[in-house]
Amino acid sequence: MQTKERRRRALPAALLVASALAFGAAGAEAKETMIIAIPGLPQGVDLDKHIGPQTWTMGAQLFSSGLEWAMGPYPYATGATFDPDKLADYEYPVGYSTGETVPGSMESCELSADGLTATYHLRKGVVSAYGNEFTADDVVWRYQREKDRPIIYALISRLLNTDTAKVTKVDDYTVTLVNESPMPLACSGLTNFYNPWLDSKEVEKHKTAADPYSDEWIATHGGGFGPYFVAEWTPGKRVVMKANPNYWRGEPAIKQIIYLVVPESSGRLALLQRGEIDLAEGLSPDEIASLSGDAKAKGVAIRGNQQMWLTLNNDVAPFNDVRVRQAIEYVIPRQQIVDAIYKGMAVPWSGVISSVTPGYVNEVPYEDNLDKAKQLVAEAGLAPGTTVELAFSAGVPEMENMAVVLKDALAKIGINLDLKKLPVAAHSDLVQSRKAPMALWTDSPIQPDSNYVMNLVYSSGPLALVNYSNFRDPEVDRLIEEGKTIVDPAQRIEFHKQIQKRIQEQAAFGWTVEPYYRVGLSGALSGFRWYPTQYYRVDLMKFAD
Repeated sequence: MQTKERRRRALPAALLVASALAFGAAGAEAKETMIIAIPGLPQGVDLDKHIGPQTWTMGAQLFSSGLEWAMGPYPYATGATFDPDKLADYEYPVGYSTGETVPGSMESCELSADGLTATYHLRKGVVSAYGNEFTADDVVWRYQREKDRPIIYALISRLLNTDTAKVTKVDDYTVTLVNESPMPLACSGLTNFYNPWLDSKEVEKHKTAADPYSDEWIATHGGGFGPYFVAEWTPGKRVVMKANPNYWRGEPAIKQIIYLVVPESSGRLALLQRGEIDLAEGLSPDEIASLSGDAKAKGVAIRGNQQMWLTLNNDVAPFNDVRVRQAIEYVIPRQQIVDAIYKGMAVPWSGVISSVTPGYVNEVPYEDNLDKAKQLVAEAGLAPGTTVELAFSAGVPEMENMAVVLKDALAKIGINLDLKKLPVAAHSDLVQSRKAPMALWTDSPIQPDSNYVMNLVYSSGPLALVNYSNFRDPEVDRLIEEGKTIVDPAQRIEFHKQIQKRIQEQAAFGWTVEPYYRVGLSGALSGFRWYPTQYYRVDLMKFAD
């Protein structure tokens, strides 16, 4: 027992020594090499197949979006030490809420007044690390690929209503999409992380008879037109990326990124405080708060579109009774969760879509009301002491604290929670199987559009990829289908308010809080940005002289 305890105490120090040995020469290159500690390597960075926090942060360095959200000052400053407006050269993607975009790897996109035609104007001189220029051929190739093998790219196109469009190359830098029904999101959807452009010439080199889509190569290389490319992928240990010398914005100041696997958040925090790494992903609110006043590092928490869901399986008792779901909404202690668990790095949330998404409404606010909740469970005939399993992930430290708080809250209305802590993969598999009776889950639908979000989360149709609570309402389905082709932005927002109200009234699942995106940063870094798919961009950062 004593030996095991000594080993546990020695682990952070061992990590520090290992890092120092592996990167002992990095001191001289510190201004050009960035070391990032992550919980683990993802399955890959193929955006047609892979989803998850490290796929997002690593993939963001490998791809270049067609359009980008306009940047501006951080609009949610609280004065807290974790506010990003205290960082040097910080900007926030304000366009996510205003709809304003700026050119990326495309100069512009024009949508006809009727929404039936979209014209992409590609930027000249966008060249991959493999030496190939981004042209209309890459765009046509990508759309054909998703038709031939529909996975995530095809799902996104269907959500954007571009999946049935005829894609035509006009010239090397111009592509048109012509559809029989309006495509309101055809241009704004070019900001979508899961709508990337690949170097088709390079990808085609790596296909084989056994792998006709080059999946194996894309998984560990990406193959995009972004600021970096993968130079090394060592499973379970690290990934090394090098700067793309041909990058259209100019070669980044940081020439090399090393993603280092450090499974425990305490280990990542220790490495950051010692100056052995430059960025630590996945720190808990307590760990971010602990960096206040640190001489070498800073904790940052940024309000965005992230949400903490309490999934309630509408197919099983007692959650197949809307009154039970509503009762739970009335006793979720949202402000307590924000204050005690997130240390102010979250906001209470009981709406249907993210509060930073255009068109968000909270017409049925579920404020604390224990008497109302007791009345509802009594009307539902719920037997006191009914036991339900609540699953949560071992990889998200605050979930366990939330589970304990929820157990106390739901006990007041006669529901006994059996808390089940699961490994990350097992938890993900259970939630995504839609078989969990009740579970905590973090998500962030990334397109700032009511229809896109509700189609993905609340419809019962084929696009409801993340309807993990099995919520079904034929009228909601009908309204979502009707609303997806509304082109006028104001009319689109107004139309979708009625759908949000209907979903709220039925308490599709438990809305809890919107957690802030959190990272730990070296004090020497400037130019850090957060983006709505929960990632950052190293090419915009640099080290102080």
